[in-house]
Formats: sequence, structure tokens, C-alpha cells
Amino acid sequence: MSTKCEHCDYEGPKETFTYLYNIRLDDGASWHECPKCHGWNFLSAADGSSQSFEETARGYKIHSDLGVGVSKPI
Repeated sequence: MSTKCEHCDYEGPKETFTYLYNIRLDDGASWHECPKCHGWNFLSAADGSSQSFEETARGYKIHSDLGVGVSKPI
């Protein structure tokens, strides 16, 4: 599975990109660091493709210290 860095265009196996962390445990994408430029890439777990974090994050439910999907009272 080949992955391409969105910052420097380095292309190589997903395994060469260092895993950093998942934003959410129930999400199939996570942050990985490019071995060449050390830029952060938001990669799909299924196929290693780069995803737009901004587009993906728009679908996330609201989180608060009260629980998932619960807005804080004003």
C-alpha cells in the first residue's frame, strides 16, 4: 500500500510513516508523520490514502466534558 505525503510528495509504504495518534477511537483515520519532511498527514487506516482533516472533522459529533453529543449549557 503506497502513501503520498501531502507536504513534500514523498511516496512510500504506509509503514514508513510514523504513527502519531488517532483523534477518535471509533474513526478509521489517524495522524502519521512523513519520514522525509516530518509533516503530519491524516491517513485512512483502510488504504493509506491522505484525507482532508477539515472535511473529516466536520462530521464529528460535538464533544464536551458532559459526554459525546451533549452541548454545554450557556
